[in-house]
Amino acid sequence: MTSQDVDRICRTHVSTGDLDPPADLLLALNDGSIILSSVVKALGEFLTSEENAVRLKGLTFLSNIVKQMSPGKINRAATQTLTNFYTSKLDEFDALVPTLETLIVLSKLPTFDDETAITVYKAISEQLNMKAYVQAVRHAVYSVLDSLIALHRKALKNLGAEFLENYVKLVDGEKDPRNLMMLFAMDRVILLEFDVEPMIEEFFDITFCYFPISFRPPPNDPYGITADDLKLSLRRCISASPHFAKMAIPLFLEKFSTSTGPTMKDLMLSIAACLPTYGAAAVQQRGNELWEGIKVEVLYSSDTSIEAAGYQALEALIATIYPTAQDVPSGLAQDVIKQCIEFMEDPEKSQAIAAVKALAAVVRASPSAGPYALSQVLPYLFTKFNRPAVPSSRGSILAAISSLLAAARSVYGAPKAKRHQSDERSLSPFRETLVDVLREGLRTEDLKLPAAKGTVSLVEIPGLIGRSEVEDLVRSLNDALLNDRDEQVRSSVVQSLLSISNSYSDIVESTTLPLLFHNLPDRAPSTSDSDTRDRYRRTLKSLTRLCVSPSFSETLFIRILTKLELLSTAPMIENSDGDDVMNGEDGVDERECNVAYSFELLMCLVEVVEEKIASKHAEIAKYFDKIIPRLHGLLVGAAAPRIGLSQPLFRNRRILSLVADLTETLTRELSIERQSKQFLDFYSAFEKGQIVTICHDPTQARGLNGSPLRHGAASAEGDLIALYASTVCSLKADAAAPYPSADAFFSSKIHWAVHEANNNWQLRFALWMITFFVNKREKELGDSLDSILEAVWVKEVVETSLPLETRCRALSVYLHTIKGLVVLRSSVAYAALERVIDVLKLSSFDPAFVNEAAASFGILSSTESRDKSREKHLSTKLLHAQKLWNYLLPRLIEGDQDAKGRDRLPYLVAISSLLPLVPASLYLSDFPRIFSLILRSLQLSEPRQRTNAVSALIAILETPNHSTAVDQILHERAGDMVTSLLQCSIRDGESSKSSGILRSTALRCLAMIPDVIRFDILRSQKAVVIRDLGRTLDDPVRAVRKEAVECRAKWFRYGAGA
Repeated sequence: MTSQDVDRICRTHVSTGDLDPPADLLLALNDGSIILSSVVKALGEFLTSEENAVRLKGLTFLSNIVKQMSPGKINRAATQTLTNFYTSKLDEFDALVPTLETLIVLSKLPTFDDETAITVYKAISEQLNMKAYVQAVRHAVYSVLDSLIALHRKALKNLGAEFLENYVKLVDGEKDPRNLMMLFAMDRVILLEFDVEPMIEEFFDITFCYFPISFRPPPNDPYGITADDLKLSLRRCISASPHFAKMAIPLFLEKFSTSTGPTMKDLMLSIAACLPTYGAAAVQQRGNELWEGIKVEVLYSSDTSIEAAGYQALEALIATIYPTAQDVPSGLAQDVIKQCIEFMEDPEKSQAIAAVKALAAVVRASPSAGPYALSQVLPYLFTKFNRPAVPSSRGSILAAISSLLAAARSVYGAPKAKRHQSDERSLSPFRETLVDVLREGLRTEDLKLPAAKGTVSLVEIPGLIGRSEVEDLVRSLNDALLNDRDEQVRSSVVQSLLSISNSYSDIVESTTLPLLFHNLPDRAPSTSDSDTRDRYRRTLKSLTRLCVSPSFSETLFIRILTKLELLSTAPMIENSDGDDVMNGEDGVDERECNVAYSFELLMCLVEVVEEKIASKHAEIAKYFDKIIPRLHGLLVGAAAPRIGLSQPLFRNRRILSLVADLTETLTRELSIERQSKQFLDFYSAFEKGQIVTICHDPTQARGLNGSPLRHGAASAEGDLIALYASTVCSLKADAAAPYPSADAFFSSKIHWAVHEANNNWQLRFALWMITFFVNKREKELGDSLDSILEAVWVKEVVETSLPLETRCRALSVYLHTIKGLVVLRSSVAYAALERVIDVLKLSSFDPAFVNEAAASFGILSSTESRDKSREKHLSTKLLHAQKLWNYLLPRLIEGDQDAKGRDRLPYLVAISSLLPLVPASLYLSDFPRIFSLILRSLQLSEPRQRTNAVSALIAILETPNHSTAVDQILHERAGDMVTSLLQCSIRDGESSKSSGILRSTALRCLAMIPDVIRFDILRSQKAVVIRDLGRTLDDPVRAVRKEAVECRAKWFRYGAGA
């Protein structure tokens, strides 16, 4: 680029007002083909023009070039020249913004030296009257100052008083929150780094004039500065220098009488931040006055946040005056402790509780005042505990002791603690008494909660009590855990044992766990033995919480599995479908009790595993081999043929489903290699008949010949599909496959689901297996997917010679395959869906099948919680649900419009089945048509489809800030909506046309109407709604009755203020 080019570019851009430098000019400057001085020379006539507008354009164009240039291309000479030029422009009002922006850039260059920094600072302080400029200009000035202080602090410090005096003048009177945030940060640096003592009064004036902050951000503030941001920044500033003490402390004392609410909280937190900096000498002079102000707030405030801030202030006050162990705790400390003990005369009063918290703050604050406080208050509390004026006060007294122990633990037991019980020995004289008091508390009703908390604190104070005393206290906790029926007490005790186990896991393992496991019977108690049943349920709940700890997990797994193995020998009579058969009332009761007990044992194990996974415990994968083969062995052994009616407990499908879920959960945690081996084992068991490969004990497979999926296999064997499906559903996409051909394997599973599954329970697991397999192995299946889907459709789904049940099964398989593909946005899925849409036209010829096909669209938008939790593990692509909705809805609406009479019904059923697929925002995109379809769906016969429609209405009504058009439609159709919702809310004589879920959902939606629709629109319907809602108050379902009461109350209040 030549100089003529530079001249041309500069002249063109300035003349046309296009002040953003072109890319080729910046490139030439950055690669060194031209130098910055040539640009300045080309702009000369503009920079020196007598016309302000022209001069401003030239200045701005140069500023934009400097801001966008590479910093390394501006040498020292150019830096000096530019700085001198721009400082000379500080007195030009219109040019101030580009001038300051350029100075900010220049001040950060490595070629910007200390001498230049001083020049700029002096120019700013001499030439600018800050009060004359708007916020943005002042912010730019402060940005320059901030850069100078950050990068050239030493040079500015050498200016001494001159710098400080000018700085105070510049920042005095600033009010804008954005600027104050920057000023408070600069003030703090200056107070810490500069010698401000000669000018401390001036700095006090420019900082404490803002204290306390009363700023309220405007609505929708784009800068997001909150009052707390300003308070914290100012607090860091006023606590930066000890020289503030002589002026700040009197100000604090003055503010006690005028501050309330958030201002009082800010005052307390500021005192807590400032006193340690101000130092003992200054604070001690006014210590009693500070305590009097703090005392009022901690003892009498109704605001817990102010009270908590007050304790922080008290802690800072004591820590400042008595910082070391050598400081004698006389004077203020004695007064505080004495007054607090006086307030504790009546332990049950709120002032007594506050006094204990104040003493706890003293304990935490000082290595001299803390031990002294304990030496005074603990003997007093022990005396009152042993000889209480009122027996009911013992709980409050023990709570006070526990609070003081918690304070001591926070000091002595904290990681990297600076204070140690072994050095201060503040609790050593009271060790035996503390153990006795806590032990008594754990044995006494109404004292167990504070005793449990105190026990944890005592145990966690290093070096205070010995191992034998810990064992004694744990035994007392065990007794409370096993025998107390209060859930709050048991929960507190379990938490205490968990805390103790961090330091003494072997004691908890050897004393607590055996007692808990002893409370688990080998056989389920009878239906009449409710005490034993309640006891084992409480025990399982405690074990579930305790045994998440890695120290105890393995013990739990072993003991639970042992119990299950003992229970597996309990007989159970079932029919061939796995449902219970009556064989005498006592026998059925015993079977049901054993099933329930086994289920609860398994649930304990499942919940511990899930919690360990949620906590990201590293050892969870190793438990797979300890748990899963043993459970699978029990299930395989139970599936073997038996002589007579007696059937094993582990044929129960509730248990089988739970084991399948656990298998799926744990398999997901395995490595790729370990998953591959698991898949191989199951492939061998279910495809080659080597069922022993999934059993813990080979003898458990005795009696099973061949694959459980073979043609003609017993129903009990077919139920094992749950285990196979759980393994396939949990595999990662890159786990090694044991089969020779993916399409052959897939086709075999389709055939089994359509023709071999004995019942819908087996079919459900087979369908999930198909969904996950096609989802994870889509690339492996490749082009064969088209032919497989076509074969299923032609040979099974639309083959009218087959029984309707077989065709419906095939349709479920077809749509579950599509479900696995559609979340990947596969084109194969959309092509396959066209066939299902086309079949809806045939309702006149094949009504039963078409109705089933329409309802089957719900497979693509499953709402069951179990399905949802499993679906989240499918591989998905972004916006797959929206794409499917946008693909299907226009086609279904078109089909609905083209059909006539009852032929429209399948399309409406299909649309209502798809409603849960997407959020309300997509309904609103074509609201008039979709809202009409939703209202029509409320008249359908199937409860599930009507529930979908009501849920869609709820989502629409919950959407904030409806557009005017949407709001207008809602008001126009409000009457129809209310009438339909009332019909859905009332129990029909035919149970098949209603459900508890539908009725409770409809009532919840109806309760939202008064918040959305104006009263004048529905005035005439209010009485009818209230009358009809009366019929829902005696609904047999409790959840419906609850919603009915709330809905009726809402409608009673509707329009009351009109």
